Amino acid sequence: MAVRRLIPLAVACALAAATGTPAQARGTDEPYCATHKCIALTFDDGPGPYVQTLLKTLSEYKAKATFFVIGSEVKKHPKLTQLIAKSGHEIGNHSWDASYLTSLKYAEINKKIGDTQRLIQKTTGKAPKLFRAPGGLRNGGVEEITAKLGLIQVPGTTATKDYIKDYRHVDFLTNRALDVAGEGEVVLMHETVKETVESMPEVLQMLTAEGYSFVTVSTLLEGQELTPGQVYPDQPGVETTTAVD
Repeated sequence: MAVRRLIPLAVACALAAATGTPAQARGTDEPYCATHKCIALTFDDGPGPYVQTLLKTLSEYKAKATFFVIGSEVKKHPKLTQLIAKSGHEIGNHSWDASYLTSLKYAEINKKIGDTQRLIQKTTGKAPKLFRAPGGLRNGGVEEITAKLGLIQVPGTTATKDYIKDYRHVDFLTNRALDVAGEGEVVLMHETVKETVESMPEVLQMLTAEGYSFVTVSTLLEGQELTPGQVYPDQPGVETTTAVD
């Protein structure tokens, strides 16, 4: 890992303000990430109690992220879900609850993913394009149902492992995020972990200094032919064992 030096906040914010926008917004067909050093930060299990703080931090750095939300939480917090969307971030389907889909019957999988898809669309006015299975656990049923719903699967390429209780310290998670960061990576984190949210200002500051553009997963995948039901990016996924809170 390259040595990362802390830079003054004012400098970091100035660099963040220079962050570009996706190809469509620039009036060109060239994928944004073909010419920029992109990374996709993703946050699972919300919308949760720290999401407004996280959204404020992301806004300060002109950073866009992808939120894989839980259907039962969307039902409880429709306004927070709408706030995520209105802030310009991408919303993905993370099933109805934390149940591992591989332990369920086909009809149950179909209901959990389908109910979440319909509720997100009703709440935000836009149907998700992305799906992440709880724990990253997938099978043929998940593939078939996500294909039917037009969803591509995004387990992520790396993770801070903030789902492990012993890792939930701000300094540790800051260093983890910086360690796993890389061009083209999809970083799995949880917006429901307070220490992750508290680590984001320093993470964004330091990665901004290294020239990263913080983009949604869909922006990262621009220019690729995507097949619903299949897994993207085409890299080894993150570990799928998720600790219980």
